[in-house]
Amino acid sequence: MKVRTIVGLVTVLVLGLLVTPPAGAVKTKFYTAKMVKAHLPSAPNNGTDDYRCFLLDPKVTEDSIIKSVEFKPQKKAYVHHAIMFRVTEADLKEAETVDKNGKGWPCFGGSGLGSMFSSFLTSPWLSSWAPGRGKDVSPEGYGVPFKKGEKLVLQVHYNLLAAQNRKLKSDQSKIIIEAIPARGAKVKQLELELFAAPVELACPPGITGPLCDRRNSLLDLASRTSAASAFEAAGINVLCKNDPFNPKPSLVSRCDRVMDKNLTVVAAAPHMHLLGRSLKLILNPGTPGETILLDRQNYDFDDQSSTVLKKPVAVKPGDTIRVECTFDPTLRQKLPALRDLEPRYVTWGEGSSDEMCLGVIAATE
Repeated sequence: MKVRTIVGLVTVLVLGLLVTPPAGAVKTKFYTAKMVKAHLPSAPNNGTDDYRCFLLDPKVTEDSIIKSVEFKPQKKAYVHHAIMFRVTEADLKEAETVDKNGKGWPCFGGSGLGSMFSSFLTSPWLSSWAPGRGKDVSPEGYGVPFKKGEKLVLQVHYNLLAAQNRKLKSDQSKIIIEAIPARGAKVKQLELELFAAPVELACPPGITGPLCDRRNSLLDLASRTSAASAFEAAGINVLCKNDPFNPKPSLVSRCDRVMDKNLTVVAAAPHMHLLGRSLKLILNPGTPGETILLDRQNYDFDDQSSTVLKKPVAVKPGDTIRVECTFDPTLRQKLPALRDLEPRYVTWGEGSSDEMCLGVIAATE
């Protein structure tokens, strides 16, 4: 397994800016970028998920500070999530080549481009959308830099399970960027830190089937999504000091990460799929200084909104941040979107019928 892939499963940094507008009126501009051609979702190998990337050009006319990004899915019913990635200069030519006809390209994981291939967690994020988030608005005083003429990659995850009667129609989603001129703005760096924990959910008692065997389940996961998916599941177990070959199944997933720099946490958000029940982010768990950064009980996939902390929390080198998730695998037999699927051992994976335990914090150094 590549070290880059393993490291990327824990942390991704996204640059943003703490903005102090110049004196006087600040002119706000809006830029719209739409998928060049409509896309009819389809999944490989009789799977249930389609990851598709598209190169978008918002035609930004000057160096800018982004105040908000709004992803507007045309077929909201079966868009699982969307991520907007920056395109590095090294990868721009490749992006223009693979999307020369405007139809996009398959991209399980990250953007599928050059150095950004390893994982969606290692690709340079600009913004994201998930059910319940709506417009991605920077907190007061924050923004994201965007250069004149810069392009971006839009990754859309289509969940075919959510399509009514499995009848799909073409999608031509778009994004709307709200920005102000960068000239004259005073800025400060903002970071997003991602905290992942392994997911190991055995079939419930009395439920049997070939995919209840973990190895068979991982092979199926690779065929439905990408070969890297099984390695991601193993990589997270390694990072969280679990046996990657014989992990113990558990309804609770957790992972501790020792921080190596100073941060001030200002907001946090959860991400799980349909079996998730709760997610916590805890600073220095089990110590007198334990602090809850996020406690999302009764997790709802359709409400993955972020929570702004009432008061920023300081994190020092040597501090520990724990992500902890709980799951209910019996929901596979109850939820309409899952109950007709074959029983399976559930691991970390990119499909809607797989799972994730992922906490996100926004912080300044």
